[in-house]
Order: sequence, then structure tokens, then C-alpha cells
Amino acid sequence: SHAVRPHRSRNNSSMDSTRVAIVIAMLAAAVVAVTAANTTAAPVAIGDITLGDVIAQLEKAEALVHAKMTAGWSVVMDNFSPFVIAGPLTFVFHELVYFGAWVPWLVLDQIPYFNKYKIQPDKKADGAMVAKCLKRLLLSHVFIQLPMQLLFHWVAQFLGFSMALPLPPVRDLAWQLPAFFVIEDFYFYWIHRALHHKSVYKYVHKIHHEHTHPFGIAAEYAHPVETFFLGIGTLLGPLFFAKHMVTLWAWLFVRLWETVEDHSGYDLPWNPTNFIPFWGGAVHHDFHHKTFQGPYSSIFTWCDWAFGTDKMFRAQQKKLRDGKEGAYPAQFRGAPNFEALERERAKAKVA
Repeated sequence: SHAVRPHRSRNNSSMDSTRVAIVIAMLAAAVVAVTAANTTAAPVAIGDITLGDVIAQLEKAEALVHAKMTAGWSVVMDNFSPFVIAGPLTFVFHELVYFGAWVPWLVLDQIPYFNKYKIQPDKKADGAMVAKCLKRLLLSHVFIQLPMQLLFHWVAQFLGFSMALPLPPVRDLAWQLPAFFVIEDFYFYWIHRALHHKSVYKYVHKIHHEHTHPFGIAAEYAHPVETFFLGIGTLLGPLFFAKHMVTLWAWLFVRLWETVEDHSGYDLPWNPTNFIPFWGGAVHHDFHHKTFQGPYSSIFTWCDWAFGTDKMFRAQQKKLRDGKEGAYPAQFRGAPNFEALERERAKAKVA
């Protein structure tokens, strides 16, 4: 439940305003960086290699990828109607990526060595829990998501999505995908937070929280109402900035991998996403499943930090960093769990 406090101190209001201002400043800095990247700069050289050489090689690689994508998409267009591409084929693509993204985490579950990277090492989904999840997912995918996907052909036409050649430049994905993540994250934060309100929680979102120690495919284990409203957020980025089916497929691919990782239950130190500032990951979302409190964001940590819904999470992470503060607001990545922290302390004493 969310208790409403009738009075807030001036200091708290000032702190919240500061947090929001920092988030806005960060977004503005990102816009400036993108603008700067499109301006002409003086040649920069490292030894015999100039920036122009690097750019030329990247353009050559981009042209090769674009040619391969064009050839592949031509085969799709030649063999399937727009309705099939937007509907059944996109559904099949979703299923392959979603369950394929679960396979690496499923493999880790079978190898005892990786248990030390589990965020809740004493918890494991048994066969009955996984079977129940799979059954509900298949019913949801076939009777909820598939009909929605079949309608998407007409929705895509109405919204102006294209399937035609030529395909958009590959380089556009370098800014589009991060932009889509930011848009989805902001939308998801508020919808998710609303779903936790006591007036609706037990009717809708409670289903998703049957898993207090989540595992990969639990990501889409949800009520149909939740599936519908959160699905809108996935579509917003492409709707605003892309409107091509190939871009939508590229976004769907990375978004599905991200949400399955979010629910994986593992904090692997070599995971590349650990190096993305403000990336939430499994650490962020696993805490939410365990406590039923914030944080509420799906991807990044800044919304919860800006709006003050991650205090418990940051307190826990400070302990897992052995009492040390992070390098920037809302940073995490302490030890995966308190058992791991104790092992690190023991090693430090021996050393």
C-alpha cells in the first residue's frame, strides 16, 4: 500500500527537485552529445590511424550489414504478405527471441558453480513452478498476444509503419535503440507504479508477483490488462522515431533480451550491461520482486532515484558494497548477495 503523507519538509521537496533537475540535465547532455556527433570536427590521429580511417571502416562494415539485411528482408517481402509479416511472422519472431533469451540462464541454473552469482542463492524455481509459468505463458501468448499481433497489421498501417525498401540506415539504430529504452523506461515506471496501488494491485499485478525469486521467462507472466498497457510502452519509441518494421524487430530483439535478463536472478560480474551507467538489470528488478516495494523502473535506475522510490534498494546496495557509496547517484553493483560479501571480507582478511 502507498501511504499518503500530508506534510513534507522543505528539505525533502528541495531534494526531490534537485534529483529531477539532474535527470533533466542528463537528458539534455545526451541531446547535446548526439548533436555534437553530427558536426564536423578536426581530424584526430592516434599514430598512423586517423579518425577518418576509423569512420571509413565503420561505414564499410555498415554497408555490408545493410546489404545483408536488405537481402534478408527482400526474401521476407517476396514470400509473405504484409499481414503475415506484421502478424504471425512477428509473433514467431517474438517467441523465438523470448524463449531463446531464456536458454543461457536456464543452463546456468543447472551448473552449481554459478550459484554464487545468484541474487537470492537460497531460492530456486522448481519444476512445478516453471511448468506453471510455461503453461500460463503459452495460454497468454496464444490467446492474448497472438490476437493483438494479428491486429497489428491494421494498426501499423494506421500509424504509418513501413515495410518497404530501402531499409533505414543501420547507423540510426545507434541512437534509436537507446532512445527507445529511455522512452519505454519512463512510461513503464509510471504504469508499473500505478499497478502497485492498493486499489488495483490484487486484481492485476499480483499475478506477476507470484514469483518472489524470478527466473527468465517469468518476465511476461502477467495479467492480460498488464500485458496490453505495458505493450503500448514498447511501441512508443518506434512510433515516435522510426516507423519501419525492421527497426521494430531490432528493438523487439534487444527489449526481450533485456526483460528476460531482468528476471534472470543472476548478477554476473562480466555482463556487458554492468558497464552502462544507470542500467538497472537483474539486481534492480530482483529486489522489487523480493520486497514488493520500489524500485519500479524496468531498465534504468534514474526514475526511481529522481522520484524517491529506491531508498530501500540503495540502502541494501550500500551494505553489499561494504558500506561504500557509489560513484554516481543510484549506482549499484555491490556483491551479488550477502554470502558473497562475507566471502570477499574473508579473502581480504587472509590477504
